Amino acid sequence: MGGISVGGGHGGKKSVDSEIPLVPFIDLLLCCVMFLLVTAVWNRLARLDANQQTPGQVSNPTEQPPETIRLYLQVTGTGYTIASSAGERIEIPKNGDEYDGETLRTRLRERRQAEPNRHDIIVAPEDGVEYHQVIAAMDLAIGEGYQEVSLSDGATL
Repeated sequence: MGGISVGGGHGGKKSVDSEIPLVPFIDLLLCCVMFLLVTAVWNRLARLDANQQTPGQVSNPTEQPPETIRLYLQVTGTGYTIASSAGERIEIPKNGDEYDGETLRTRLRERRQAEPNRHDIIVAPEDGVEYHQVIAAMDLAIGEGYQEVSLSDGATL
C-alpha cells in the first residue's frame, strides 16, 4: 500500500498520517484503458461513409466544369429506380410488400460491368421511405463496387 506522511504526532498531537489504497485506483485505470482500446478498434466497422450533395461555389465562373452523367438510385414507396442524368431508367418494383434486393443487386452489377470505371452513385430516397430501406440500398450499392455513395433528396431526379 502507498502511504503519505504529512507530519504530526509530536508533542501529544494526533498523527495525521494516512494510507491511500493504490490497487483499486490502478484497477480502475486499467479498466478505463481497456475500455477505450476496445471501443477504438471497433468504431470503424459501424461507420457508413456517405456525403451529402450540397451546392458549392465555383472558384472561377468563366471556367465551366465538364458535364458528367450522374447515376441515381431512387428508393420509392413502390420499389427502386436506377436512373442516370442521360435519361436511362430501370424500374425495379416491390415483390408484394418487400423491396426486391436481389434484382437491384443484379441490375447494379450489370451497370457496373457496363461502366467499370464508375465509382459514384447518388441514393435519393423519397419522402416516407423507412430509414432501414435506404441503408439497405446503400449497402447493396457499396457491395457492388460503388464506393462513393452520396445521399440526396428524391427531388433531384
